[in-house]
Amino acid sequence: MSDGSRPTPTRRNYRPAAGGPNSGGHQTGFLIDIVSKITNTASEDQKEFEVTRLERAFKESSERIDRLVKNHQQDVEQCVDSFREVSTRVTNCRERLTNVRNALFNCKKLLENRRDDLRKLWVENAEQKHICDIYAQLEKLKEAPAKIEQEISKANFQEAANAVSSSLELVDGKFKIIEGLSGLRITILELSDVLLSKIIDEIVKLVVVDPFESKMFDLIRGLPELKIQENELCAQLYKKMSSPPPTESLASRLSRMVAAIIELKREDVDLNTVASLARSQIEKQVAASVQLMRVRASCDQIEGDSTHLAQLMQMIVAQLEASRSAHALLDEIVATSISKPNIRILTAFWESIQAAIETLVSDHLDISSTASGSSSTKEAIDSSEQMLFRFDAAAFGGASSVAHSQASRVVCSPTPYNIVPIFPHLRKIIDSVESSTGQNPCPLRRYVHSFVMEMFVDRVRRNMEERMEQATNNLSTDVPTNNNKILPSAERMFELCKEVRNLIVSIDMYAERFVALWILFLQEYCRNMQMAYEKVTPTSTGDGRRKKISAAWVADEDISRLLMSLPNWQLAATSMTCNQLPATTPATPAVESEREIGERNERESEILIGNLGTQKRIDKAELISDMSDVKSLALLHESLRWIAEQIRQLVQSLPSFLRNQLKSVKLRIHSSTGEESTNVVALDAIMSYVKRLESISDSCLLMLHLELRVHCFYHLLPLATANRPSSHDEVDPEVVELGRELHAFNKLLLAILSQPKLRYIFDGLGHLCAAIFIHSSQHIPRLSEAGRKRACRNVWGVQQRLSQITARREAELDRAKSFFELLTNEPDDLLGAMAAHRDKFSHIELGYLLHLSIRSHPILASQHGALENRMNQLNALLRKTAA
Repeated sequence: MSDGSRPTPTRRNYRPAAGGPNSGGHQTGFLIDIVSKITNTASEDQKEFEVTRLERAFKESSERIDRLVKNHQQDVEQCVDSFREVSTRVTNCRERLTNVRNALFNCKKLLENRRDDLRKLWVENAEQKHICDIYAQLEKLKEAPAKIEQEISKANFQEAANAVSSSLELVDGKFKIIEGLSGLRITILELSDVLLSKIIDEIVKLVVVDPFESKMFDLIRGLPELKIQENELCAQLYKKMSSPPPTESLASRLSRMVAAIIELKREDVDLNTVASLARSQIEKQVAASVQLMRVRASCDQIEGDSTHLAQLMQMIVAQLEASRSAHALLDEIVATSISKPNIRILTAFWESIQAAIETLVSDHLDISSTASGSSSTKEAIDSSEQMLFRFDAAAFGGASSVAHSQASRVVCSPTPYNIVPIFPHLRKIIDSVESSTGQNPCPLRRYVHSFVMEMFVDRVRRNMEERMEQATNNLSTDVPTNNNKILPSAERMFELCKEVRNLIVSIDMYAERFVALWILFLQEYCRNMQMAYEKVTPTSTGDGRRKKISAAWVADEDISRLLMSLPNWQLAATSMTCNQLPATTPATPAVESEREIGERNERESEILIGNLGTQKRIDKAELISDMSDVKSLALLHESLRWIAEQIRQLVQSLPSFLRNQLKSVKLRIHSSTGEESTNVVALDAIMSYVKRLESISDSCLLMLHLELRVHCFYHLLPLATANRPSSHDEVDPEVVELGRELHAFNKLLLAILSQPKLRYIFDGLGHLCAAIFIHSSQHIPRLSEAGRKRACRNVWGVQQRLSQITARREAELDRAKSFFELLTNEPDDLLGAMAAHRDKFSHIELGYLLHLSIRSHPILASQHGALENRMNQLNALLRKTAA
């Protein structure tokens, strides 16, 4: 184009934009359409027209293209240059890629060759390494016994178990075919057994020995150092107590032990071994506790104090609780570590505990000697261990060695009564066993019930029956006691009741049986006390003795009820409800005037005058003249009142739950007459016998009260009919005798009865004696001046004696003296004097006075109508005075 020639248009592949009006598809269709028209047109003109039109269009298009090329010549040249440069670069890149591909192919060949070399070297290295590992394992196996022994000596049981497990895995695994390792395998197995033994011993120490010894340390601290050094067990415990406690927790130590056993794959067998060794170790620790308690109590002989037995049981209960906690922890660890353990640690523990406690209880309760000859007992004993030989009767086994062996197992003398201090602690153990194992009753409860309680209750019954018989067979009141107011039989009975009460509280599981014994003893005691009372106070003549008036009155329910309803008895009964004062402590008398005393005893005097004042004669045999009988009644009253109060206090001192329990217990009680009472509540039965004792006691006091008054009637009534000369300054012998008896009664009763009871007996005697003097005046046929003075002296004599006893004037006897002093007046003057003494005497007493005055007058006594006229005057005077 540099020569200026016109560039020849060349065909270009022009591709319009897709979707434009000149798109390829449209152009192709247009071209086909034109060709089709030319081909299919029959007319030549039409064909020529189409060709012409096409040529014209082509020409126009060519011109337009030329214009465009001319206008864009520079751009086209740049595009061509760029295309040429790009084409060159692409060609160079293709050449380089070809070179790289060839180089990579060569590298691949080289790497494949190197890989084969490395694989060969790696295989050789692996073979060498495996050989080295085998040599190292063999060396480790060779050193395994020494390492295991070293770890065992350091108590690193888990590391030792790992060493044993890995060593046996090698010996029984890949090195099994090596015959030279058989000896090493045997050595490792032996060390494995030693390790297991150590682990088991350590577990037993953690769950049994340590808990037991931790509670023994408290006893060791209370022992003197010299005593500790003398005893080997004490010295060992003291040394352990002085050592520092472990820093690792019990759970962590037990977990390591169990993990070591699991590592050795011996968990089933070894846990059974742990349970077996724990059982024997528990028995040893219980025996060690007994020995330690013997040292504490200084028990060198079989005899000792049962309080140490209670302390021993208390310590053992604490030891068992500590050991139970450790066993529970071990059981929990085993349950979480082993999927299906074949043994429950706690179950085996409770079985071991029950066996050890049974042995301990048997030794202290002396069951073998108590149950000798009882085939049922022997059959009931279930012992898991049978002895092949016994050497108790061997020629070289003396009695002293047997006794020493027995003494070393107990802290006090074996007796069934040791169940009392043991039982509360024993019941705690039984409740713990049953709550933990779900067995109800557990074997220990069956053992206690079958072998202990049956024997013990029978022994208690027989022993107490013997003591009861000794107490009631000798009812003598002359036996001196610490308390001279209480009969020895009552004190012994109280001891029995207190003992039974303590048994009920201590062994409340069998309260029903003991309360039945209590009721049986009370029934027998009441029967014996009733017999003792009737022996002193016969109310019939069947034994040749005259019945006593006072006893007959007390035996009469109507009379005794009437007398006990009077104010003086009510006052005495109120005082009896208060606490008894000691005999050496004087009671403070209640402030009470003689008038109040007279008013309180007035009704009783009327009753006695109405019954005894009409008797012509009282036989001396109808009196209690023997002071020993009076003392017996007083002592019987005080003793029965005292023991009734003591029994009430014993019943009240029972815990509330026991009282509620006994309220629901009903018993059959056979009376002394053979009648049977059913459905009697236990506590009601006890209180009924207490009331019976109180009734006998009240009868004794009432009888003493009446007896003294019968004596007054016996001595004072005959004075009205006696006709004997006497000096002007002497009283009659009957009055002297009455004073002597009153003094004897007072002297005897003062040492026995309390002041309120003495006041009940002696208060009112002045009023009664005055009433007897006045009432008996109706039986005096004639009273002279000398007789009047004698009567006044008799009144004065009685007043003097009573004043000495009661420390009061006894003003009621002044009334009797005034009665006889009024007889100094003539009958007519007497009527005038009666008006002034109307308040002192009753209408009947004034009539007695007027009758005696008329009978004693020398003229009026024989004058017809004199008495009737003056009685009419007296009645008129009294009516006038009353108005």
